[in-house]
Formats: sequence, C-alpha cells, structure tokens
Amino acid sequence: MKSSTYKIETIVLAVISIIVFCCLYYIAGLSPGVEGGMDSYNHYLISRFSWVHPKELLLDQWGKPLYNILASPFAQFGMMGVIVFNILLLIGTAWLAYFIAKKMHFQFAWLAFVLCLASPIWFDNTITGLTEPLNAFLLLVVVYLFVSKRIITASIIAGFLPFARSEGYVIIAVIGFYLFFVLKNYKAFGFLLVGSVVMNFVGWAVEGNPLWIYDTNPYIKYQIESTIKKENICGHGTLLHYVKALPYVMGKTRLVLFVAGLALVLWRYIRQPRESINQITFCLFAGIYALYFVVHSAIWYSGAMGSCGYARVLVVIEPLAALLMAMTAEVIISWLTKIIQGKKQQIVWFVVLLVTGYVVYEPIKIYGHKYPIDISDEQKLFVEAAEWYNQQDYDDRMKYFLYPYFNILTDIDPKDTDHFIEMWSFDHRYAPVGSIVIWDGHFGPNEGNVPLEMLQEHPDFVEIKSFYPDKPFKTSNDYNFEIHVFERVGSSRLE
Repeated sequence: MKSSTYKIETIVLAVISIIVFCCLYYIAGLSPGVEGGMDSYNHYLISRFSWVHPKELLLDQWGKPLYNILASPFAQFGMMGVIVFNILLLIGTAWLAYFIAKKMHFQFAWLAFVLCLASPIWFDNTITGLTEPLNAFLLLVVVYLFVSKRIITASIIAGFLPFARSEGYVIIAVIGFYLFFVLKNYKAFGFLLVGSVVMNFVGWAVEGNPLWIYDTNPYIKYQIESTIKKENICGHGTLLHYVKALPYVMGKTRLVLFVAGLALVLWRYIRQPRESINQITFCLFAGIYALYFVVHSAIWYSGAMGSCGYARVLVVIEPLAALLMAMTAEVIISWLTKIIQGKKQQIVWFVVLLVTGYVVYEPIKIYGHKYPIDISDEQKLFVEAAEWYNQQDYDDRMKYFLYPYFNILTDIDPKDTDHFIEMWSFDHRYAPVGSIVIWDGHFGPNEGNVPLEMLQEHPDFVEIKSFYPDKPFKTSNDYNFEIHVFERVGSSRLE
C-alpha cells in the first residue's frame, strides 16, 4: 500500500514539475528582460564566454567557479539557456526537499515539495542568470546526504559551497559546528577543507597565484578598497531590513508556518537534544538559516562586503525554511486528524487543500504583476545606444564601458581585452587614440569612478553622441541616467 501511494505521489509531483517548467519557460519567452539586473547578464556573459576564455573565466570568483562551469553548456544557447538552468534547479531543489522529508519519515512529504516550489522570492528570481538557485540546490544536496547518513560525502560537497556563492563559508561554519561538537566526527570535519584546498590548488595551477582563493575574491578586494577610500556604493540599511522583508520573501501564510516551525524545532531539541532528527532540524535547518540570516543582516547594516541589501540572497536558504514549514504542517495535520474522527476529517483535508492552494497562489499575488518581465528604463536607453553603435564601424577600436546588457546587444566579448575593457579599469591617460568611451549615469560615476565632467573637460576626448530618456529619471546615488559617448582624438595624456 505504501509503495502504491508513493508511486502515485511521485507521478503527481512529476506532472506538477512539468507544468511548472512549461509555465516558467513560457513566461520567460514572453519577457524581454530578466530579474537580477546587470548581475544576471554578467553571470550569463561569464558562463557563455568561459569556453572562449577558459583560463580567465571558468574560475572567475565573481561569477563563481561552480556556476561558471555548470551553467556554461546552457549559456551557449543564449540567455534563455541559463534561465532554463535556473528553472531546473528550482524543480530539482523541490524534489530534494521531498526526498529529504521522506528520509525523515514525514507522512506528508509532498508538502515539502510544494512549499519549496511555491517560494515567492524564488519565483521572483528564477527568470534570471543569478547564482542563488545553484547554491540552494547544492545546499539541499548536502542536507540530503546528511539525512542519508553519508557524512563524509556531505562534508566534501559542503566544502565546495563557497564556489557557488561566497556565503557558502557561513554555511560551512554551521556544518563544521555540527560535525565537531554535535556528531564529534572529526574526520568528516577535516573533509570540509577539501573544497577550498582543491579549488585553491586549481587556481594556483591555472593563474600562478598560491593565494588564489584569497587574492581573487572580489568581496574581500572590494572591502579593502572601500575601507581605504571610505566609499560604499550601496550604502547601508537597518538591522531589521531582512526581517521586514520576510512577508515578501516567504508570503504571510508560509511565514506563519515558518515561525511556528522554528518554535517547534527549538522545543523538540530542548526535550530530546540527542535524537538524530532533532539534531538535524536544529543544527542544519534552523542553524544554517539563522546564521545566514544574521550575517546578511549585519553586513547590510554595516555596509560591508559590497552588500546592497538584496532580498534575493535569501533564496539560498528558502528550501530549509520550506522543510521547517512542512514539519509544522505535518504536526498540525496529524494533530487535527487525531482529534477529529469520521467524516468530519474531510473538513481537515478541505482546509489543508485550501491553504495549500493559497500558498501556491501567494507568489503570483506578490510578484505576478512583474510578469512578463520588461527591460528597465536604463536598458531601454541602451537599446537606443546599441542601435546607433551597431551602425558604426567600431569593431577594431578599444571600447570602455560597464553595462553588461550592452555587451549582449552589441555582441562584444567581455574578455576580448584587445577591444574592450570595463569602465572600472579605465585610465584616461593610457586610453589609445581612437578609443570609444560609453559613459552611463549608473555605472560611470559609481563603480567606474569616472565623473562625466572629467571626460567633458579633458582636451583629448570629444563627445560624439548622447542619449537622454524621454522622461528624466534618477539612478544609483541620485545621478541622472544618461548615456554619453566619447572618442579619444588627442594624445596629450593630460590628467
């Protein structure tokens, strides 16, 4: 009977998976843009051109080596390829949540699947080129291995998490605590180092830097530079920034289940701390979620590590929240079916299906107005600039700009350093005569640190084209968004 129920359950979940894939693929096809801003396009460009420049891009620590490698086959099919990759990761993570719930003997394991799949913040960040979905998937792979008692394998894979996203180090800290102090498995604890050792050795072999893992980390470099310059592009926010975002990250129904789940985990752990399931739910589910959440809150509050306070970073730990919610729902349903007998139980199942339906609807309610996703006002102006650019004969000229969407529109290889250098590496003193500078009001004065006035007043640069939006608007740090194109015509090298 159990095997028959399991078979029916998996068939239903497989049908749901196909429907979800088709719906998201269809919406992506209708969408001119993607979520995630320029980060999505940058990740796509890195993974796409990693086959052309494997030495420079496959191990790129901003793009993240695991993402660069795993997404690169999909990226060869264009932006839609990496979107398909993320859709598959969403569905794959939901299946892992289901299998984990089964391993932990959840009677209603299908709820873990549904709650994971119906995450508002993940729904909002699936049609992207972002790395969060891959990190979430790999995190559940690790959790699945732990509940399957394959501790060494789980530790090895966990050690590679920082190369999907840098927050992997936060996750490793909790797993390390769990292995060392709870399981007292010192051998497995040592295997957490395998990922960093292997990746640093590979980076050293490829790039010749014995401290590759540290020296090429963009967030460490950014933090050092911003501390020296006393500058922070994104600023900082309140300590409760992410707490206030939770209704939009989870949805109100899921949030209630989540808070109840945290209370339930704590209560069970206090009562029976040594029980295997309690240790896993307390240390891995609640522990990883809590530390990850606290660290991101502290980073945004202090304005450190280039944080911009994006809610999307919580995608990584959303599957753990879904498992806690499923556990709460399991307890509530079991309790209700025990106290309500006979035909009245139909009422319980009607309520369960009603609540489940609303949980599935919540992502659409919160973020559905965004779909299909349009391109931003900034991108629309860059479309105009690209139409003009593509009529020019600048292929053999050096170009300086920092707007990944423009790379896509003009098919400019981001690592063809003979013809293109990103604006943050621009030095007007050494730009060759004939080079083209495409300055925009978002990245030019901020990340690029190139004031418009410097180019306009420099005797060696001539403005050859400008683009203004029909309706003026402000961009990052209150700059007017405009695009100005300059050509270097002189060689005085005056500063």
